[in-house]
Amino acid sequence: MATGSYAATPIGDVVKNRDAYANQIVTIEGTVTEKSLGYKSDAAYDLRGSDDYSITVVGKGAAPTPGTKLSVTGKVGRKPPDEEFDFPPVIVESIRVAQ
Repeated sequence: MATGSYAATPIGDVVKNRDAYANQIVTIEGTVTEKSLGYKSDAAYDLRGSDDYSITVVGKGAAPTPGTKLSVTGKVGRKPPDEEFDFPPVIVESIRVAQ
């Protein structure tokens, strides 16, 4: 099965339009920040785009090293806001490619 390629969506677009992107598959590009951790076979890290916005990515496998440039495709997770907090979106990673 061939994998399709997606045009990269700016991270800032996903962060600013979180409801519009909820449950959508997107590809984002950026650099892994210092917030990168792994536990067993799970990873969570922040990716900062060229537009200076950051988003948290969760996935399987080893956590990427801070400073690594990545292209990530995944589903935008979005918890609806409650009366006190508007939760930020996260990317549930399905594909991670070093650039």
